[in-house]
Amino acid sequence: MKLIILRSYVKSSLHVALSLWAFCNVLALQQGVDLTVSLQCAIFGFGWFAYQYFHIIIPLIVQKQHISLSKVIILFSAIAIGLYGLVMQNSTVWLIFVFVGIITAFYALPFGVNIGLRYVPTIKVFMVALCWATLATFNLYNLTTVHFALIASKSVLWILTMIVPLEIHDLNRDAPSLKTLPQVLGVRRVKMLSYVLILSSVVLAFMTSTTYNLAWVETAMLGVLGILIFKVKKDQPKYITSFLVEAIPVSWLGLSYLVLTYC
Repeated sequence: MKLIILRSYVKSSLHVALSLWAFCNVLALQQGVDLTVSLQCAIFGFGWFAYQYFHIIIPLIVQKQHISLSKVIILFSAIAIGLYGLVMQNSTVWLIFVFVGIITAFYALPFGVNIGLRYVPTIKVFMVALCWATLATFNLYNLTTVHFALIASKSVLWILTMIVPLEIHDLNRDAPSLKTLPQVLGVRRVKMLSYVLILSSVVLAFMTSTTYNLAWVETAMLGVLGILIFKVKKDQPKYITSFLVEAIPVSWLGLSYLVLTYC
């Protein structure tokens, strides 16, 4: 029963939306920047909607799949939360969300099966990293150029690394034409690449965090990610892999708040 509830929770995309929200918040927290409630709603709501676009709207239009009442409620809840947050933002934020929205729309187009950027060989992972990194860093524009570039680089490395266990899991399901990183490099090599990205992120953590305590928390979370990549199996249920990977930013945010409060 618990596994059924967990699978339904993950399939609703609520978990990945929370992961995106937490990732954006923790990078801002590291720089002493407070995200407004409205901006957090915009990020969470439209992040949630973006994943529903892939899992509900595209199948509904292209494959003529049935849509249940619960999915309709989820879809409109995500839109409502996103619009509530976005209407309170300035024109610059609107343009950023339009930019991310265009990439999201072209990621999978509703004009037929396997049409969109996600089906261009190797590019899928970088499109996801671009969208997440953009939403996570645009509010840090007041930082110096070099510092901002380091944080942006770190965010891209984080997303690329978090996607690796999901792509390893999908290795036997993805079409060979997609040429995902595990398909191109093989599981062993892509894991080695992930460890290099994790070590690079650790270095950037100490270069970008405002306190060493926050850097150590980030290092611990990167260590957990490294363990998940080491342990990931192709025959493990994907919803479990997704839940564990996407829980890392949420845990990272929670531990960061605890460290700032009590240390």
